[in-house]
Amino acid sequence: MKAILLTHVGNPDILRVVEMPDPFPAANEVRIKINAIGLNYSEGLSRKGQYPWAPPLPYIPGVEACGVIDMVGDDVKHRKVGQKVIAGAMHGSYAEYMIVKENQTMPVMRGFSMEENAAYAVHYLTAWVALFEDARVRKGDVVLVHAAAGGVGTAAIQLLRHAGCRVIGAVGSDAKCKIVQKLGVDLAVNYNTPGWDKLIHQKYKNGVNVVLSSVSGDIYHKSRNLLAPLGKIVVIGLAGLEFSPWNPVSLYRAWKALPRPDIRNMMVNSYGISAFHLGWILPDTELVSGIWKDLTAFTQKHKIRPVIGAVFDFKDMPQAHRLMESRESAGKIIVKI
Repeated sequence: MKAILLTHVGNPDILRVVEMPDPFPAANEVRIKINAIGLNYSEGLSRKGQYPWAPPLPYIPGVEACGVIDMVGDDVKHRKVGQKVIAGAMHGSYAEYMIVKENQTMPVMRGFSMEENAAYAVHYLTAWVALFEDARVRKGDVVLVHAAAGGVGTAAIQLLRHAGCRVIGAVGSDAKCKIVQKLGVDLAVNYNTPGWDKLIHQKYKNGVNVVLSSVSGDIYHKSRNLLAPLGKIVVIGLAGLEFSPWNPVSLYRAWKALPRPDIRNMMVNSYGISAFHLGWILPDTELVSGIWKDLTAFTQKHKIRPVIGAVFDFKDMPQAHRLMESRESAGKIIVKI
């Protein structure tokens, strides 16, 4: 099969397609012939050696994809050959075939294209868990979304709007402000423009109820200071922590920029901070299956569809990673096999 095998860390040019032996499923596993891969920011961090959840080298990167089951192992009970599925795993989707446990697959969403199915699981689950399971957003809440034009950001905007929340989309350019305005945010701000936080305070003088935080450093701190009493900031990512594992100075700067709870300040100003990583809750199949059921029902009820910003061929994976890291992309980036 054709696959991308990560043998060392580096820039996007190391993502070369190679020939590898076809894999075969063991007991409780299925083999999926991949049609579309959904890219995630974490995969760029893994490629650079900056992602602690990544497995040891060498490995095939990629955490989600959509395709058709073409082979099943022994004891597989709920999946069958020919079934279209969404797959999620720690790695393995940058390939023609992907082996996963049966319980790491979900039936495709009705009415979605294969590309839309590949764009759905990770970003919408992340947004849903952070907002509805962790922050417990309610109708009428004011919610500030970091990186609002990205994959998780656009998912969050859609979910929040249909939940009756007021949404502030924070992005890194004026062009992206226009993108999130089209998605229906109540206010769009460019956090590369001085005074962006003051604009939010002027419009929402009582503060922000929830911050969906994926950007560290000064943006995180200014967002935290916008919280209303009993507000909550949920950290789902640490964009902006650029570092080299071999450069002590860059490691120190990244360490300094990490969000840190200050318990005394939290008590005085009555707000909360939490964080989660989707990968660490996936093994709890009972928890995740309940969340997936709620999310998909909400998605279908409100006719939500993923925002796809770009589609690349498999051989063009380096270009796809460059776009993902350029901060110029909007919505989900898809790679087709």
